[in-house]
Amino acid sequence: MSLNSPKRNRGFILSLQGWEKLQARRNQIEKDTGHKLSQQALIRQIQLIDAQGLHPITLRKIMGRQVGVDERSLRLVFQAMKLELAPLDYKLASLKEEIEPDQPIQATPLPLAQSLPIAPAATVPDFPGGTIPLESPFYIESERQLTSAYQEISRPGGLVRIKAPQKSGKSSFALRLQHHAETLGYKTLRVDFQQADEELFSSFDRFLRWFCTTLSYQLDLPSTIQEHWNEEAGSKVSCTIYLQKVLLKPLPSPVVLVLNEVNRLFEYPVIYQEFLPLLRSWYQEAKCHPVLQKLRFVLIYSTEIYVSLHLNQSPFNIGLPVELRDLTLEEIQRLAILYELPEAVALPLRDLVGGRSYLIQLGLYYLSHHAISLEQFVDEAATPSGIYVNHLNECLATLQQDPELTEAFKQVLENKNPVPLNPIVAYKLERLGLIKLDGYNAMPSCKLYQQFFAAVLCQLAPFQGQKASSDSSSTVYSATVYQFHAK
Repeated sequence: MSLNSPKRNRGFILSLQGWEKLQARRNQIEKDTGHKLSQQALIRQIQLIDAQGLHPITLRKIMGRQVGVDERSLRLVFQAMKLELAPLDYKLASLKEEIEPDQPIQATPLPLAQSLPIAPAATVPDFPGGTIPLESPFYIESERQLTSAYQEISRPGGLVRIKAPQKSGKSSFALRLQHHAETLGYKTLRVDFQQADEELFSSFDRFLRWFCTTLSYQLDLPSTIQEHWNEEAGSKVSCTIYLQKVLLKPLPSPVVLVLNEVNRLFEYPVIYQEFLPLLRSWYQEAKCHPVLQKLRFVLIYSTEIYVSLHLNQSPFNIGLPVELRDLTLEEIQRLAILYELPEAVALPLRDLVGGRSYLIQLGLYYLSHHAISLEQFVDEAATPSGIYVNHLNECLATLQQDPELTEAFKQVLENKNPVPLNPIVAYKLERLGLIKLDGYNAMPSCKLYQQFFAAVLCQLAPFQGQKASSDSSSTVYSATVYQFHAK
């Protein structure tokens, strides 16, 4: 494969001298004031100079020193810090090393990011898989979605619903939303339903008590649930009163309530059929109730297809929906530049894994750290020697625990046309990111999954040992679990 990298002006980045000048000034300001100089404070200072201001993304690009911006943006940051932008403080942005026309990608491994004289550690990528830090230039923001979400949580009773499959950027998006709320002076409370013990889902009353206790701990308040819980009033009323009187009323500022992994509730009808309508009632009351007006909601989940609720009881048709989209080809090209790779790697990588952020980032990280051709990378991607094998094994292990899920996905793989699926099965496969849905009709979400599972699932055979259940018709599957060996 031949890759062309034409020379072109990529804007301006800070020189090391310019970056160090800004850092020295920032340290001096923080020393003089006794407070951290936040990004939001700097943006407000810039707006005093120029009403148009700067977007937070542009400011992060400037401090990251990897992506070029216009000269005006650099000058505004310096003016806001009461500095003068000198000619040696910035330079043209370009790839450190560019591949000349017709030079094959495998001929010369591309240099690592540390070859650049960059001071901030955020410009060196972590191994993909977790939440991307706030200042990292490797996070591709959806500016429109973030701006809309910022506006929504600034409203009394605002609600944002963040939906995407596993490892698709939900936690990174939520982190930026929480950070914005904190810059507004809001308090953030977070409940992760994955942290709840299994036994808590056996009783709705017990679940609500755990919910209230979790919030109390985050506010450093002693739990006084016993004093406010009234059996005659019922669990939902007691929980609402506790939320209003004990948790919200003493607080001087709004509260953002972040509920993570809401989809775990879908497996417990006794819980979700009561809690989700309660959540909606809080949202509706927050429009006018003087105490509940302090509340803002952020719901994070993989899919809601599993839930059967009346329209006027569901929280999944209210507030602002944020369905995290796949990365575009242009965005993948921008990431490739940050990883010191030619832009031409973007198209074959997208063809392999779609635009799913985690899979894209993992592929770019691997290509930038290994002397391997793009062709070899693509050929090995769905094999035991490929970089994705650990992720694929995780998905495979989940499938093996549910024969019905395995059989349904096999049907999807074996058909060229979309396959109608049972809603519960569709929910589970979509949550894993293995399928894309058009209604209840499913198709594989990308070539990587198509290739790997078409090969592996065809090797599955009934396990001859003890059955997983007393149902004689059930089948337990076994398959090879592969190990990844770095080159």
